[in-house]
Amino acid sequence: MPFKCNPENFEKIFQEEYIGKISHESIRNGLKLSDSVRVKLNGGFPRWLYLLDENNCLYRVRYKIKTALWLDKTDKWRYVSIFPNFIKRWYQPCLNLLEYISSEVRRGEDIFEHIDDPEELFHCEDHIAGAVYRLGESCAQIKCEALLNSRYTHVFNRPVPARGFKVNEDKRFKLLYSLIITARFFFGINTGTLALVNSIIHL
Repeated sequence: MPFKCNPENFEKIFQEEYIGKISHESIRNGLKLSDSVRVKLNGGFPRWLYLLDENNCLYRVRYKIKTALWLDKTDKWRYVSIFPNFIKRWYQPCLNLLEYISSEVRRGEDIFEHIDDPEELFHCEDHIAGAVYRLGESCAQIKCEALLNSRYTHVFNRPVPARGFKVNEDKRFKLLYSLIITARFFFGINTGTLALVNSIIHL
């Protein structure tokens, strides 16, 4: 999914990057199941998603999360919801939107100084700010930065040099921004890092 996605492109991208990549094999791999486990796709459920377009304007789309069933060793069906990596379960704002806000908003600034809400989807910034705070605290509790550092050290025999990327003390959402800085070095990219972290750690 692009870091910023225009509304007219969302459906096509969502089909290609999410729906089109769901298969029995991908579900088994995601759940670490053997090839012999029976998997059945069984529909989905609708959700709202808030995104940011290329002009930093908020918009929302209605989409469907796909669901599946798999048969365990006791012959009981188990239910699983299949979320794409740019969406965190129970969160309506896209992870890319939360990443942009964490990266841009400084202490004392309102979120809407950095993004526009032409459709007046929100009366104030509280809903979005709350999501950023909760995600930052959740990532700190499961020690996301330490997990990334451990993986990096295992491969390269040295820690992520996060101290070389000075975390700006003026950032309003320091917990999440600190993770973003570490993830930028880990993945070697500047945007879309939270979605990638979610794909390997499950925020």
